[in-house]
Amino acid sequence: MTQYARSGQGTLLDYRYKTVPTTVNVSAGDDVQRVRLEVTVSGRAGAPAQCEWVRITLPHGAEPEDLTLTDPKDLWTSAEGGDLPAHGNGWEGDPQDVEDGRIVVPFTPRRKPVLFNGTFSVTLVVSYIVVNEARGIAEIGVTERTRPNGQGSYENRPAAPFVVKKHTPGFFVDNFHPSHASVGNGETVTLSWDGSRGPTYELYWGEDGYEDVTNHGGSWISPPLENTTGFMLVATDAADGSAPLVHAMTTAVTVERPHLVVGNLEVNGVTRLQGDRQRLTVLPAAGAAQYYRAGTDGTLLGYLQAASGAAGSTLAATVYRAGANEYTMRFTSVNPSGTPPKETPVSLPVPEGAEVLLFFGGQPGDTLDLVWLPQGTGAFQVIDR
Repeated sequence: MTQYARSGQGTLLDYRYKTVPTTVNVSAGDDVQRVRLEVTVSGRAGAPAQCEWVRITLPHGAEPEDLTLTDPKDLWTSAEGGDLPAHGNGWEGDPQDVEDGRIVVPFTPRRKPVLFNGTFSVTLVVSYIVVNEARGIAEIGVTERTRPNGQGSYENRPAAPFVVKKHTPGFFVDNFHPSHASVGNGETVTLSWDGSRGPTYELYWGEDGYEDVTNHGGSWISPPLENTTGFMLVATDAADGSAPLVHAMTTAVTVERPHLVVGNLEVNGVTRLQGDRQRLTVLPAAGAAQYYRAGTDGTLLGYLQAASGAAGSTLAATVYRAGANEYTMRFTSVNPSGTPPKETPVSLPVPEGAEVLLFFGGQPGDTLDLVWLPQGTGAFQVIDR
């Protein structure tokens, strides 16, 4: 699962954490499970920062709160991006011995400091990590050494920890998606997912919708939908009787011409519920992220397209409300080699007042085009983080 460390955590840079595979299982005897950690570092538009290094720490041991017993010298490190001279001229990771129960892996650019200004990102990778045999939760530490661009002295600033849940052998849940991203008012949608037997599965939607779907065989038909609705699938792993581990996935479905609920409405003159279309002129660059705030309820519509013959591009859109990650939606382009690039549609419902982080995982030449369709007069504005 991808996690985001938002601003306000005391860091000058933003972080996106990911494991490969997405679901991490513990090892069991000869069934050795390995995991790859990816930490993507990016700057903030309007608040550039200089960075000397980024350090990742892994809890070392055999306990539930530890990640691995792997010897530091057996770890592999690499970096994706950061090859240009202005981006570090390449980054190098150097796993150190265990210190205070943690493996320390500093990543240093060959040319430092690096000025992160929101136009690029660097992904730091630690791989060939053998997961230990103790089911539980491990926290990966990330610390940056940074300063505001040209101001003050460098400081060590810890980011929010990266939580890795180590599940029972064989546990997995993935590919949670609706049959349609948008439906008409009063229509239903079928939600599907892939998952292992053993966990309990629960679905939550809207304000108070709930159903146990453990025995539904990986699919479920919603009730008639009258408004844009978010869905959350919760898989609970409690196979060994110890503290349960929860894995949650989210998606959302847009409803065309939703019901309108108002109180004391008085209209004199012409009324229009749909606001003016707003084309987003400030979009994240390829490999970078940007924050926005919605001034009213609305929907982001558009398309994603990779350059012909290149790897598919992605858009990760995370909606935050009341400081919490409410849901994340991902869109991936379909781009078979040797054929003209295809447009992948993007549809993202956003509630009023929410903050949205858009990360464009593409490359130069890829296309991201978005417009804001407000259900009112509020704009979709760029904000600095």
